[in-house]
Amino acid sequence: MQAETRPQLMPSEGVLALHDVLRSYSSFDDFRPELPALLQQGSLLKDCIAVTQALGLLEPLTGEHIPPEAIQIQGSNYRESLIANGLLSRNRAVLRLLEQAYGTLGSLAQQDVYLAEALSGFALWLRRHLGEGRLVCSEYLEHSEQAFTDIPHQDLCALTFADASFDLVLCNELFEHVADLESAYREIARVLRPGGRLVATCPLAFGQREAIVKARHNPSTGEPEHLTEQEFHGDPVRPHTGSLVYRIPAWDVLDQLQEAGFSEARMHHITSWKHGVLGSDLPGVLVIEAER
Repeated sequence: MQAETRPQLMPSEGVLALHDVLRSYSSFDDFRPELPALLQQGSLLKDCIAVTQALGLLEPLTGEHIPPEAIQIQGSNYRESLIANGLLSRNRAVLRLLEQAYGTLGSLAQQDVYLAEALSGFALWLRRHLGEGRLVCSEYLEHSEQAFTDIPHQDLCALTFADASFDLVLCNELFEHVADLESAYREIARVLRPGGRLVATCPLAFGQREAIVKARHNPSTGEPEHLTEQEFHGDPVRPHTGSLVYRIPAWDVLDQLQEAGFSEARMHHITSWKHGVLGSDLPGVLVIEAER
């Protein structure tokens, strides 16, 4: 009896071009001319997902092949909904950039790393692969809805670490929730060693230069002053109330990082159905990188 064979998947030329792409930009002026073409490529996302669902993906840094049956897709915003090994698409974008920067998991494990989260799948992944000897994880525990006795509290605007403590700082989906983001940038620069780097993701107003400010901290009352309709994102520390969005950063984040003490700041757009890095409106994920 003839063995059953799966139908051959024949991706289009446009989809094949998105198998593994990393573009870097130093300013909005560099990015803006490419934006129309990138938005047009966004129409290929469903076809890219079809390839990933047929072939599986290669996890960055580990090189582990994750088969199609181990991949979950929980919605059309693939930046957040393409899940494998506990990692989201945007998490794998960060790993892909770290792979470009450090080469191997062993090399990354030789760095002193601060991750400003502790309860996420990404934190679990890092602890599993890097160990805890040179990795520090924390959460912002003010107004926590439950007790976390085994997780250290850190305020990104007033970190307790000594100067030049880390080679790498990772911030995933935090900048939009920080009331005084410029202070946070200065603190991150302070705790990084010369040559160290910040790698971060956050929701981005990618089509404009200036951030969308939704709320401001009122120092006289200690409470936020809302400028638009309130927006909250899910937060494992505050599962009922969520975390307030103060601003949606935009391309001015690169100038602000340099003003805070970083020697260079770039935005990377990473697209790769091969590695399970796919986006929403854009075909891939934007990742911020700044060097001390």
